[in-house]
Amino acid sequence: MVHGKILRSVYAHARVLKLDTRKAEALPGVVAVLTREDVSKCPLYGAAYKDQSIVAIDRVRYVGDPVAAVAAVDDDTAQEALSLIDVDYEELPAVTSVDEALEPNAPLVHENLGNGEQMGYYYESPPGLAGTNLCYSFQYSKGDIEFGFKKSAYIFENVFTFPRVQHYSMEPHATVAHFHTDQITLWASTQDPFTLRSHLASIFRVPLHKVRVIVHDVGGGYGGKLSIKTEPLAVALAWKARRAVKVVHSVEESFKTVTRHPAKCRVKTGVTRDGILLAQECEIYMDTGAYADAGPRVTQKAGYRAQGPYRIPHTKTTAYTVYTNTVPAGAFRGFGTLQVCWAYESQMNIIAHKLGIDPLKLRLKNLLRKGEQYIPGDTPVDCDLRRGLLRAAKAIGWGQGKTKPFTGKGISCCMKDGGGTYKGSEAIVKMTPDGSVLVLTGTVELGQGAHTALSQIVAEELGIPLDRVLVTQVDTDFTPYDSGTYASSSTVVMGLCVQRAARAVKVQLLRAASKPLQEPINHLILKNGKVCNRKGQSISYRDVITAHLGSKAMNISRGSKGGDLVGRGIYQDKKSKRALLGSPTTFWEISWGAVELEVDPESGGIKIQNYVSIADVGKAIQPRECIGQDEGAVLFGIGHTLMEEMIYEDGQLVNPNLLDYRVPRFSDIPSQSETVLLEDYNGPGPYGAKGIGEGGILPVASAVAEALYNAVGVRILDLPLTPEKVWRAMKEKEGQVS
Repeated sequence: MVHGKILRSVYAHARVLKLDTRKAEALPGVVAVLTREDVSKCPLYGAAYKDQSIVAIDRVRYVGDPVAAVAAVDDDTAQEALSLIDVDYEELPAVTSVDEALEPNAPLVHENLGNGEQMGYYYESPPGLAGTNLCYSFQYSKGDIEFGFKKSAYIFENVFTFPRVQHYSMEPHATVAHFHTDQITLWASTQDPFTLRSHLASIFRVPLHKVRVIVHDVGGGYGGKLSIKTEPLAVALAWKARRAVKVVHSVEESFKTVTRHPAKCRVKTGVTRDGILLAQECEIYMDTGAYADAGPRVTQKAGYRAQGPYRIPHTKTTAYTVYTNTVPAGAFRGFGTLQVCWAYESQMNIIAHKLGIDPLKLRLKNLLRKGEQYIPGDTPVDCDLRRGLLRAAKAIGWGQGKTKPFTGKGISCCMKDGGGTYKGSEAIVKMTPDGSVLVLTGTVELGQGAHTALSQIVAEELGIPLDRVLVTQVDTDFTPYDSGTYASSSTVVMGLCVQRAARAVKVQLLRAASKPLQEPINHLILKNGKVCNRKGQSISYRDVITAHLGSKAMNISRGSKGGDLVGRGIYQDKKSKRALLGSPTTFWEISWGAVELEVDPESGGIKIQNYVSIADVGKAIQPRECIGQDEGAVLFGIGHTLMEEMIYEDGQLVNPNLLDYRVPRFSDIPSQSETVLLEDYNGPGPYGAKGIGEGGILPVASAVAEALYNAVGVRILDLPLTPEKVWRAMKEKEGQVS
């Protein structure tokens, strides 16, 4: 195996005029140098649109865009070889923000957008976007928006911005690729190996059975390892080197690979005199960076979720995906929802204070009821929103006044559709002759504890100890298909698959044991590795398989211990023409947040004293893991609320590392925190389970911003709420800063 390194663009937008690799190729220890000459005939690729090449062909579109790559015997040699590659650029005008990209006659990031040649992988580029930096748009409306505003006593209009933030997984993007003849084998840190397999087969023009993706435990993903990133480059480098190649990003390189979408949201809301919501118009711009990646899908979700958990009879939403000369933005925990939650929940607080209504009471007046439609054709609301909100408010003593000066409290209620737009998955449960069990599933273990939860489900169904169940590692050559590990769906979607597969094995055990136990199968139970009847008699799984199934196995040799019992479980979302996104949501992921904080009047610094997160989980298969997932989500929320932001100046990302980019530290953890799991058995998953993991992140920003307002009387509409930003707002309020 050799080591790969990537030469990246130093310009935000430029033509690549000349590329001279002779010095690099002559360096001892260099095995191969990959350039545009090697990949110019490879198709473009992308998560939504085919708009990205393995390395730059004619131009680079952001600082960090791959230009060439080197394979060498070690990292140091590969790094030295990069410095020996001469590149001549012709710098071009760049746009590095949504506002710049939307200016009339703005430089185009992709000049041939809409020509039909490179667009349309999962999403078709809507007509009318050619000649602009818009690459996708989503529209939805119900009722009569003009009538709704006309009937409103008050109309509120605000613009909110959400920052560009980075996933920062503990394990950076990492790939080992081997290209032998026409067989591609990849060991990858990916969240959706089967989707990656499809992309690679398309790029390198080989059938699916020629691409094998193997995934071991992945050190975090949060959406940043979905679909396709630099894996094609690793494969192409392995092809040229005729050796296995390992490509591992530094933290700085991961910063220049994928981010969360920064966003600009304009929300216009009409209400009655007593605060009943009548009409809401949302205009959303999602900055997808230089390549679409998951941008169209994220934009679609943002537009779909823009009305939040409220009953609004007249709505109109328009959401746009915008190209800029910045790092591509992709899926990120709660994608699309966070940006609009920040907007609609913040405006609910603005409306409440303007009308002199308690923010809690305003929400209670407008919350959707359990069983009520969110959007026609979708799954009805599946939990009691009011109960969760009241519990969150009670947990921080809402309405009891300040505990001391410069303190304030805030609450928030958010919801998102869970399970993805359309999920299809399969699992196999295999009981071996000694009664132990192997579970074959495409769910990737990212640290979320999915393998533990799936093992528990199988152990429960088959009546065996947890240590008798093993979930195998993912290998697309042997593992059944799964559409991907995302959208808080593993416990529900894959949980149903393994539950159904385990029940198929259970039926086989019961049938085989019914004769020796002289009982019909409906009188038998599985317990502690044995099939038991009502008389207290039992037979071990080992004996069932050996004595009663071994003799029936085909081509069985003398002394055989019997064959495996194999069960298969399948899950597919229902497609529906009535559902706006093509299929009803699998479940609703709903969360409530309540916070109490203190502001330092001298610095503007915010310290969270108490944070209570309430999650509707249906049934917690593994409560400790659920609490851990929710606590992690809250900490993510604290990051983008108080400190995290990727900053561009003159096209350059000025903080692409953990020295200049602040992530939460132990000192940022709330002094007191609690996660409450609501278990109403109201989910579609095993034993009533619902997904968890994204919900906890959603309420943080708006709850903190409201608490800040209640503490010092300043309302900030642009995240993050840094000490400087808070201090300046306080001084402006006092009339000391212009």
